[in-house]
Amino acid sequence: MLDWLFPRRCLGCGALGGPWCSACDRRAHWLRAPLCAHCGLPSAKQAASCEACRVNHYRFTAARSLALYAAELRHALLAFKRQQNIALAQIFAAKLQLLYQQQAWQADLVLPVPLDAQREAQRGFNQAGLLAEALAEGLALPLPAGALWRKPGAKVQHRLTAAQRWQNLQGTFVADKQAILGTQVLLVDDIMTTGATAQATSLALLEAGAAQVYVLTVGRSLFQDHQTNLVR
Repeated sequence: MLDWLFPRRCLGCGALGGPWCSACDRRAHWLRAPLCAHCGLPSAKQAASCEACRVNHYRFTAARSLALYAAELRHALLAFKRQQNIALAQIFAAKLQLLYQQQAWQADLVLPVPLDAQREAQRGFNQAGLLAEALAEGLALPLPAGALWRKPGAKVQHRLTAAQRWQNLQGTFVADKQAILGTQVLLVDDIMTTGATAQATSLALLEAGAAQVYVLTVGRSLFQDHQTNLVR
């Protein structure tokens, strides 16, 4: 009855149906080789030739993303930030599971990139948390509560330049050494833009004693700093 009164629409294009339609799935720019072996940036054959890796010195072991953050996928992920949608999380988590299984990674646990507590309270959920929960269930890996958290006070990232994003997140994340020590962590987020969030979170996990940090995101944005013209 609810579906009849309020028909579900695709968050990518608005077509009637589920939260992510087959047409949007076909049109998405799913990332394929060649990719940077370290950060997963498209059109880079190896980390040594990757501009983003040379500039940013990423500390995570490796990162991969499903698709470019553009067009219908961008619409869907922006909507996902505004409304809790378990079905969409499960769809993308299933794709992330396949992506994980294509890598030579051996994670011990799954963690989402945490939101600021006040922002999560206002929103009512963490979209990265929904993805991580579904992915952890699919991989039969633990998702320890409270193992990683975010200090209050950082500005919203999307309003900042590339340089400001990196400065903004310094020292923002804290990890529980008892939960993290010696583990290989699979870190999950919805979007990777400059890599500043993945870097800051990875540093917190490594400082807590993580052996490796792997990063998976749904979208990968080819963010361009207008000051340096470098893809960051």
